[in-house]
Amino acid sequence: MTNRKARWTFRASAALLFLALAGISAAGLRAEAPYKAIRFKVDVTPAIGLDMAYCPNNKVDMPIYVGGVILDDGATRVVWCTCDYIYICGETCQRWKQSIAEAAGCPPENVFLHSVHQHDSMLVAPEFNPPAGTVDDDGKPVPIEGSDPQYVAKSIADITDQIRALVADDAWVPIAELKTAETRVGGLASNRRLIDENGKCIAMRWTMTTDPALQAWPTGLIDPMLRTVALIKEDGGIYAALHFYATHPQSAYRRSMVSGDVPGWAVRYACEKTPDTLHFYFNGCGGNITMGKYNPSADAAAIVALGTRLGGYLLKNLDRLEERAGGPIRLFRAEITVPFDPERVNPRHATWGMHAYFEKTIDRWRHSSITRFNAGEVNILSFDMGELCIEYQLYAQALVPENFLAVAAYSNGLYEYMPVAKAFDEGGYEPSPDACLVTPEIEPVLKAGIREALRELIDNPGWVGAPRK
Repeated sequence: MTNRKARWTFRASAALLFLALAGISAAGLRAEAPYKAIRFKVDVTPAIGLDMAYCPNNKVDMPIYVGGVILDDGATRVVWCTCDYIYICGETCQRWKQSIAEAAGCPPENVFLHSVHQHDSMLVAPEFNPPAGTVDDDGKPVPIEGSDPQYVAKSIADITDQIRALVADDAWVPIAELKTAETRVGGLASNRRLIDENGKCIAMRWTMTTDPALQAWPTGLIDPMLRTVALIKEDGGIYAALHFYATHPQSAYRRSMVSGDVPGWAVRYACEKTPDTLHFYFNGCGGNITMGKYNPSADAAAIVALGTRLGGYLLKNLDRLEERAGGPIRLFRAEITVPFDPERVNPRHATWGMHAYFEKTIDRWRHSSITRFNAGEVNILSFDMGELCIEYQLYAQALVPENFLAVAAYSNGLYEYMPVAKAFDEGGYEPSPDACLVTPEIEPVLKAGIREALRELIDNPGWVGAPRK
């Protein structure tokens, strides 16, 4: 890290020395851009008839994509990749990271692979599929549960082929700086856990809740902020924008049609308004957050209404971008040991499926990681696991309130829900055996990992180069 910092400082010093010696104005010198980037976007819409997460795909409501940016500072290269899937799970998630890393030319730990979590989409986990010839108790073939293997193979091949070709063609675009924006969002996220005066979860405000009594409850605990990291070209144009917001992303599902849902519509809306910019959406710790309070119709019309609203906020962030001090790309990683509860591993026993698979492979997944991406004053916290609840995102934000910190979750979906400890006493869906594989000890474990990943910012608050305490 010291060498990278020295190299970064040297660039600026060398430029100033050259100006002094040559006696020319700064206006006449084109400085070397501190970053370079490649953006990519691949259509991964499944064919008609393929099984999705909850139902077969009988119609394309909206195409789905995998896309993102490769960012390089001359010493370190990372890939930020977002997928319009409900999840990528298990070994498949690991293999995709490895494949993307090889195509992009970086280590697999530098690939941040996240799903948006739309429910009318694909569950990418062929390891959940039953072995060939498996039948149920009635002698009927057990259906695919983790998506068609040929679809999975073609999708990752298409993704890596595009990345590899772009890198081989030297399609890098100089990035002069990273800018950020934060906007308070209204009328989208709401907490779905309705807790009474006795501290018990008495109802769930699901995505498609249209009961006026449940919608009338307060919004509840959310992170209302949409955060954006924009890659700025040398001419001042916005090459790509990474957006981060925490909520379940769907307004309507189980419709037997593939859809990018609310974020898909929002990204399309924003791209149409800013055709020179590619927009990419990342979901934060939205495990206990939905749009149920504000879902106007629980059908396709809601996608347009909520998607346009979200798209408007994406554009608003582009209008209020703030300059940030630059710096070399650095990664701070905290390793955690996940406290699984063996009694919860297979509560819904099936002939095969996710829980049966997890029961066979539990020891392989006891260790996970939390990584902070840092470039000067820009920070993004990435959880290499599943559906964290909003309390963990708010905890991270509270530790470093003077810093810009975006959050991305929904990586390896095998881990399922990660509630806070008190939720196990409150009840409700997230801590139930149907949804959760961990014990209440997950809270101190995750919070310790978050603190470790943020340690430098905690010890040096406020700005780049703050003196150590």
